[in-house]
Amino acid sequence: MTTTQKRIGLIGLSAKGSWASGSHLGYFQNTKLYKITALQNSSKASAEAAAKEYKLDEVATYDSPEAIASDPNVDIVAVSVNVPQHYKLIKPALEAGKDIFVEWPLARNLSEAEELVQLAKAKGVRTLVGLQARQNPAIVKAKEIVESGKLGRILGTTMYGHGLIFGPIAWESFLYGYPIEAGANLVTIPFGHAIDALCYVLGEVKDISATLANLRPELDLLDSDGKSKGKVQKTAHDYVSITGRLVNGDGVVDATYAPGTSRTGRDFYWEINGTEASLVLEGSKGGGHIQMSQAKVKLANDEGVEEIEIEKADDRSFNVGKAWDAWAGVGKEQGYSVTTFEDALLRHKMIDAIYRSADRGTRENYL
Repeated sequence: MTTTQKRIGLIGLSAKGSWASGSHLGYFQNTKLYKITALQNSSKASAEAAAKEYKLDEVATYDSPEAIASDPNVDIVAVSVNVPQHYKLIKPALEAGKDIFVEWPLARNLSEAEELVQLAKAKGVRTLVGLQARQNPAIVKAKEIVESGKLGRILGTTMYGHGLIFGPIAWESFLYGYPIEAGANLVTIPFGHAIDALCYVLGEVKDISATLANLRPELDLLDSDGKSKGKVQKTAHDYVSITGRLVNGDGVVDATYAPGTSRTGRDFYWEINGTEASLVLEGSKGGGHIQMSQAKVKLANDEGVEEIEIEKADDRSFNVGKAWDAWAGVGKEQGYSVTTFEDALLRHKMIDAIYRSADRGTRENYL
């Protein structure tokens, strides 16, 4: 276990609230493993406002990724911003030889992800990617149960969820996600996190056949106050469905994600069927983003159904915090692990195979 406190240069902490403030900040302010020593936003004034808002005294503030990457008081650069900005913010940190964390997706596309992975390898830095569904207590427990053999041989699995985004209304705050080339959409984010969890528990998927659809190419646009801003065009897909076979054991895989939320409360449902028993994970209302929501775990066999007790994830910072803990060498015995750039690249390759399959009408592989 690492005992030296690591110094974090955080990119993307907004005084007005952000994913970083709702997840990473709470963890960093309550751990002795890491300490925020620098902030970088689009302007120095914005970084200073965040430092003041969250009482981060004596932190350095910057307005460029090159500046924060060159700070000698920063050991790790943490990038918590919108996906389209990842590449340009990650690259200076890697070139400076800093260890780095970045939210998932790693980059807008496979090509950018491959370049960043190669650079990280060349520089010999440590990497962490925010595929924190792997740290969800329900996912950790599911992996434990599958590996214990209680389910027997895995015959197949079905996953269904709603991704919240890309419902009938578009919000100005998420405009960056509507062009498909931005790489921040239903396929890459909610489905991407969920399918990564599936592969983490059951292993990778082969012979993928995918269907993608953009069923609402034009949406009503609203500002943060709910006022109409006209219409917006969307080229990103809002429905994804794949079938395939598990590499381990050849079990059948069926996974579908829909836009918005479920009218029947079925925002996340995942069933794993084995020769001896079945495992079910059920999310709560709005729980399609399994990387930041809790789920119930139930084990079913011929004798009945048992709800499995799992560790309680109190807020958004729980899964994120477990990922940071694992990077510092804490929690391995509880099943928490480190997700690297190489892990993220494999998932990017899977998503690229999904796009190829949908485009060509073929079965595709990525391993």
